[in-house]
Amino acid sequence: MKTLETERLIMRNWKESDIFDFYEYASVEGISEMTGWPHHENIEVTETILKGFIDNDIEYALVLKEENKVIGSLGFHKRTADSNYRADKQREIGYVLSKAYWGRGLMTEAVREAIKYAFDEIKVDVLWCGHKSFNHQSKRVIEKSGFRYYCEGTYESFDKTYEAKKYILTKDEYQVLLEKGRA
Repeated sequence: MKTLETERLIMRNWKESDIFDFYEYASVEGISEMTGWPHHENIEVTETILKGFIDNDIEYALVLKEENKVIGSLGFHKRTADSNYRADKQREIGYVLSKAYWGRGLMTEAVREAIKYAFDEIKVDVLWCGHKSFNHQSKRVIEKSGFRYYCEGTYESFDKTYEAKKYILTKDEYQVLLEKGRA
């Protein structure tokens, strides 16, 4: 994937050397509850997941420029959430941010850049994003990024099912946001 850059972040492919930054935030209580994956109980779990990120090339490492440190991730996942759109023209954005960096607008900054990249360069027709019903932080990021509410549903992860909310942003809606200076 192409490296992306915002004012405060570099969004780049994962490297094996990112393992300790990744483990640092993925092992913290409060992160897995928001994302649906289990805490990284040891560095071996982190190593396995990091290998998957590197091999699959769909997940960005979010690097905070001022610290040159990985503080989260953002991925483009293939989804067929709506039959009104071609399956190969849909993606779902998923993300996680180190708890130590919550409340600074960093994830909104990353998601907005990811949206631009998805529509302008990947050439998707529709983007999806969702959150567990109780994850109010993700809800704010999604809304501030221009997505509109689509439906309620469930999210399954590691043999658990959660109530979830889904949001959509179409290429046409993105163009309107650009014209209004809100993208």
